[in-house]
Amino acid sequence: MSRRNALLLVVLLPLLAMAQGPARTAPAPFNAPTLVVLLANRPTHIEEAKWLEMMQEPVNRSLYPLRVTQAMLDTLDATLLDRRFNYELIRGMPVPGASPDAPR
Repeated sequence: MSRRNALLLVVLLPLLAMAQGPARTAPAPFNAPTLVVLLANRPTHIEEAKWLEMMQEPVNRSLYPLRVTQAMLDTLDATLLDRRFNYELIRGMPVPGASPDAPR
């Protein structure tokens, strides 16, 4: 084996081994509209910090679809919502004092 081939193996093998490991990048932080929707969808039995930490993981983003109402979309810029999440459009909560037969 020539010196050139030996040097190539000594340099390339560690680089190839490092490339096989998992990526160690920090997840991107949530922007303001996504954070508002996340906090509105937080279950009451989970702490806020724990909920946000859970939602950083991709598996939890698919397990917990975020529910948004038309009122939320009217007040937030929907184009800024994070596309990593699944969103469901739901009917809004009934207005207090309105008749139950009124359309929502």
